Amino acid sequence: MHRSIRHPSHLVALAWLVAVLAVGTAEAGVKLTSDMTLERVAQPGERYRGTLVLQNTDAVPAEAKVYQTDYSFAADGSNAYGAPGQLARSNAKWISLSRELVRIPAGGTEEFTFEVQVPAGKGLSGTYWSMIMVEPISAASAEAAEPLPERTTRLTQVIRYGVQVVTHIGQSGETGLVFTNPGLIDEDGRRVFRIDAANTGSRWLRPSLWLELYRDDGTPVGKFQGPAKRLYPGTSAQFQVDLGETPPGKYLGLVVADGTGDELYGANVELEIE
Repeated sequence: MHRSIRHPSHLVALAWLVAVLAVGTAEAGVKLTSDMTLERVAQPGERYRGTLVLQNTDAVPAEAKVYQTDYSFAADGSNAYGAPGQLARSNAKWISLSRELVRIPAGGTEEFTFEVQVPAGKGLSGTYWSMIMVEPISAASAEAAEPLPERTTRLTQVIRYGVQVVTHIGQSGETGLVFTNPGLIDEDGRRVFRIDAANTGSRWLRPSLWLELYRDDGTPVGKFQGPAKRLYPGTSAQFQVDLGETPPGKYLGLVVADGTGDELYGANVELEIE
């Protein structure tokens, strides 16, 4: 049986840039050094700009290509970097890149700017987001390397920075959280409670989750703190809570998630630890 607890809230609107590691190892000494979090509230029709700073630690000039994608994730651990503008809440089409190729001088830095033009008119509410990818160009990449002899190939590992660009429309939008798939797993001998949470609202959430355990007669066993995770509208994540040395037995549990405002969301669960 699941139940929801929700209270009205005054949300602090946030927009941010978060660098996420993709595949490979650092290439050519190019690093993204700008602030990874940008707090921003925008209204329909408003225009604003953002700046990224790239640093080249090598003794020779370097280049990085810049492009856009959408971004989504799910509780099963999957991540999707789709074509820009395909998600219903993508703001990729609002974003104009100042350039698609950035040249960074040897031992120096270079700024890259982008502009966000929020559409005018009615109909916008809640959170919209997408991603700007910054990918250093390896000296051995197809863009930079000399042609290879016939019937040969080249393997290259690179790093790319995924910069999440998020726009909140004022204080608008509703939040909602739904819990599914509660259960117990074994993690290296540890008893761990896991549950999936999905943001069913139209505004970004960063819930902090915990589990309160009770015996069948209502006697409290303990409160077990879990993580806090960002959830965009329509995304989900698995939350895990370490139950420590909780002895075997049957328990009643209350899962509670604090939406970092005045919202609380909850679900009743039944657990049996063997």
